[in-house]
Amino acid sequence: MYQLLQVIIRVILSYIIVYITFRVMGKRELGELSIIDLVVFLMIAEIIALAIENLDRPFFYSVVTILILVLLQKGLSYFTLKNAKLRDKLEGTPSVIIANGQINYQEMKKQNYSFDDLINQLRDRSVRSISEVDFAILEVDGTLSVFKKGESKISPLPLIISGNIIKENFQYVDITEEEVMRLLKEKGYNDIKEILYANYENDELFIVRMVK
Repeated sequence: MYQLLQVIIRVILSYIIVYITFRVMGKRELGELSIIDLVVFLMIAEIIALAIENLDRPFFYSVVTILILVLLQKGLSYFTLKNAKLRDKLEGTPSVIIANGQINYQEMKKQNYSFDDLINQLRDRSVRSISEVDFAILEVDGTLSVFKKGESKISPLPLIISGNIIKENFQYVDITEEEVMRLLKEKGYNDIKEILYANYENDELFIVRMVK
């Protein structure tokens, strides 16, 4: 009877702890979880399961372990927010599968992404044929973002994020890095670190200034 009561109490406490933990870690849909978030969530689930099953082990140990994981996740989230290169290393970067209507076979091979995968995900987005697609980007979480031809002249691949130039994206737009830097100076931006986001849209440079 005592053990049953222990289990009930641990289940209730675990529910409360997990609820608070997920609230602290922020609201995200399951498909939007980063690799860091997913690892932490899986570890928390395992720790909670062991805490409920292993009644001989003090429950406090599990609480401390979860607290350490949450602090680790928040710390990494903070540093990756400040450092784009670190974020790319830890979480990976989106892969351009189709650009300007052309299939990137090398990138598909690199990501172990088959033609069947591409066709299936296009159908999921009501795309009948590859001929309709202007850009298809395989996101870090495995979802495929699809942009059809003729929808707009806005590039789905930003040129600057958090004060960092995304050099690999210039191959998909009709503007060079030098031209972007010149346009920024003309608009009064002398330091690229002032730019939170810049994109090539309708033959113009769209800019969002960093909030201080």
